Amino acid sequence: MGVVNLPIAPLGTADQERGLWLRRLPLVACALFFCALISYNFVDIDIWHQMALIRESLAAGHLLTADVYAYTPTTRPWVDHEWGAGAVAYWLTAWMGSRSILILKFAAALGTLWACVWCAKRRGADLRLFTVCAPLAIFLMYLGFFSTVRAQVYSFFLAALLLWLLELDREGNRRWIIPWLLIFPAWINLHAGFVVGIGFVALHLAEEAYSRRPWRHLLWLMLGMSAETLVNPYGIAYFAYLRHALFMSRPFSPEWSSVLTLGTNSLTAFGLALLVAAYAVIAGRSGSVDGISILLVAAIEGALHRKLLPLFAIAWLCYVPSYLGTTNVGSWWARFCETRSRFCALAWGAFACACLFVAVRQKPWQIAVPQPLYPVGPVQYLAQQGFKGNLLVPFRLGAYVSWKLYPSVKVSLDSRYEVAYSDVVMKQIFDFYEARPGWQSTLTLYPTDLILVPKDAPISRLILTVDWHSVYTDRQFALYARKGLSLPIEDWSTRSFAGTFP
Repeated sequence: MGVVNLPIAPLGTADQERGLWLRRLPLVACALFFCALISYNFVDIDIWHQMALIRESLAAGHLLTADVYAYTPTTRPWVDHEWGAGAVAYWLTAWMGSRSILILKFAAALGTLWACVWCAKRRGADLRLFTVCAPLAIFLMYLGFFSTVRAQVYSFFLAALLLWLLELDREGNRRWIIPWLLIFPAWINLHAGFVVGIGFVALHLAEEAYSRRPWRHLLWLMLGMSAETLVNPYGIAYFAYLRHALFMSRPFSPEWSSVLTLGTNSLTAFGLALLVAAYAVIAGRSGSVDGISILLVAAIEGALHRKLLPLFAIAWLCYVPSYLGTTNVGSWWARFCETRSRFCALAWGAFACACLFVAVRQKPWQIAVPQPLYPVGPVQYLAQQGFKGNLLVPFRLGAYVSWKLYPSVKVSLDSRYEVAYSDVVMKQIFDFYEARPGWQSTLTLYPTDLILVPKDAPISRLILTVDWHSVYTDRQFALYARKGLSLPIEDWSTRSFAGTFP
């Protein structure tokens, strides 16, 4: 009877597979934590005007460069640095349905996280250190991804990708340069955050020159990227817009205010991230802090403008874990994970399950257009009445009204800010809704027919002192008509509203 030779598994295969699974579990847990933070999918206020631009441009047969939505004065030419993001959102929803936006959102978020993983690994960061640092960075990063879907997510993803490519460059690899020059024009047309890319390359060039490593190819790269900024539909008019947009103060946009205006949790997380980075740089034994200039500039910008805090979080997650790896704390954590591997696996597993539960509970497959974030009820009322005219609206609500009711209804303002409106117009509308001295003059400056008033706005307590009458009310909003405008009076206070996208 012959001997049957059975295949024998190599010694240690099971242990190797278990070890691989244990190394991946923390990364999975971090990804689920990110998903849990961004799993409530309310539609971002800007996506309405981005998509509306593409819709009306298609109808006109060319990309619009003059505003058609407002009855107040607007800037000329109308240069929309997010037109590419609007095109992506418009065509995705037209071809694949509204939920394709959700796929794009989560792909951009997780893609950004994975680019940070690649960059940190390239820098030699211990994966155990990276994953213990990641939740802090993700908590700061999610502020840029929580709605569906902002144009700035393209800048965050491409910035993280660029940091990884710059690590390849530091190793002497130049093959990334041509693919990057092919990608960069897309960034230019998706979001004006492409200037971050040029800035990162400039800072990297300075570090390489200071360290006496090859740098002249980076000068040519910067020149190529700068030349590619002409690849846009607005030509040289784009540069006039950029010059104005990059240096304006934006007093009417809270997200451009300092990090001090955020809640206690975010401010504490930012402070902790700074302390960890400072310790890692000071206590690091290797003395190598490549990328520190990028991290420092990102920290300053994040402190000055909370909208840029995710950019700091990305740079922090790319660089700080490798800095920490050369400190005593980093060495202690690596030993702890080695000797307490079962405990760490259980902890990461529990964390992953909790994040998955939170994410599923928020129904990440659904898209929300909630009132009072949007005036769903008033828009339904105006559509029902077939209203045609001019509607005074607050800053955050105009784009939704335009998407739903243009061309019948024109608005006083929307969230395009410097893209379409001067600070003078912005101040007039903000002063009106805040009921500041002289608010009555806003009603006579422009040919307004109706006023949309959020009931929590200061003006709601004074609007009845002028000769305008209420024609609509619900729990969150009211509509007031000018003298002589006849519309049926409706009270929808007992109704609940949920809008649709798109």
